[in-house]
Amino acid sequence: MSRTWGVYMEKALEKLGRFSGMVMQEAYRIKKERVRQAELEKKEIIASSEIQYLQKAYEKIQEAVRRFDREHNEEISKAIVESKEALFSRRDEIISSIFAGVRKRLEEFSNGSDYAALMEKELESALIEAGEGKIVVTAGEKDIELFSRIRERLGADFDIQESGEDIIGGFLVMNRDRGLVWNHSYLSRLMNERSSFLERVRLSIE
Repeated sequence: MSRTWGVYMEKALEKLGRFSGMVMQEAYRIKKERVRQAELEKKEIIASSEIQYLQKAYEKIQEAVRRFDREHNEEISKAIVESKEALFSRRDEIISSIFAGVRKRLEEFSNGSDYAALMEKELESALIEAGEGKIVVTAGEKDIELFSRIRERLGADFDIQESGEDIIGGFLVMNRDRGLVWNHSYLSRLMNERSSFLERVRLSIE
């Protein structure tokens, strides 16, 4: 009986040992798996943090680039506007100088020897264009006497009045009955040429 019990206990201890070994092996495997899972989770967390950091860094870089573009574009736009303003200012100075010279030459011509004959020829054509009716010729102060002589030579019937502004030279013809005015003044011609010239220059610059 004692021997049988001893054998039984020995086998039981052997089985217990094997079971304990199996339990320990399983526990070690589970521990190893959990450690592996923990490492994977750690790497994922680190990777996720790095991605978030990189994403934020990328967003900051993009914002810096956009801000630089805005500032750069603003600087370029400002430079373009300032350049155009300087160009237009210089253009106006040059044009004013040119037309001041032209005006001076017109004034000199209106005081020259060929002026009277030209006015008579132009006025004769203008009166034909104006037609029948009450005609009024407007001239500058210095030309009132000249147009009185022209009226006598042409034998025409029209009133003469002095212009309220310096028209440089030339004249205006008005048919009161028809309500029409023909402007043959040098001032009008000069201003028309200036406007036309400014338009051409503006289009070439812009």
